[in-house]
Amino acid sequence: MCLLLFYNRKLKTIIMKFGQINVFINSIGIARQSFRRLIVCLALICCFLATPSIYAQNLIVNTSVTQEISRDTLRSIYTMRSSVWDNGSAVTVYILDPAGESHRKFCLESLALFPYQLQRIWDVLVFSGTGQSPVVVDSEEEMIREVKNTPGAIGYLVDMEVPVGVKKISLH
Repeated sequence: MCLLLFYNRKLKTIIMKFGQINVFINSIGIARQSFRRLIVCLALICCFLATPSIYAQNLIVNTSVTQEISRDTLRSIYTMRSSVWDNGSAVTVYILDPAGESHRKFCLESLALFPYQLQRIWDVLVFSGTGQSPVVVDSEEEMIREVKNTPGAIGYLVDMEVPVGVKKISLH
């Protein structure tokens, strides 16, 4: 609620500043209606950009993983098409509850896939006998423990900071 009030005050300040510009714009002959539309659009853009992400993902890997990864590589890993890292060690994929909000946000923001699309890919692999689905963990604490203790493991955190013993990686 405090956050909304802060942004609301900022928005009022921005609108007041644009009100001063309105006088200038009227003096050079730009239509008032067009200017109001511009103000509304700019205010909405400012509010959208200033809103912090509630779900900031931290992509974590075991300390044995040394490579940087791209979004395509991450997608390849989570769709189980890549099963080894560049150094030859096996990839072990960990996920949070597939029905949970954290997993949904991770899929949409990091993989650009809907959770049901990812689940279908895993189901095809499992039922055809050509692969396996990721390991599901119950909590972020368990995710940290498993990634820390499994060479070549990858997972993600939503609500927690990255602790010692696992490595945070960013996409490039």
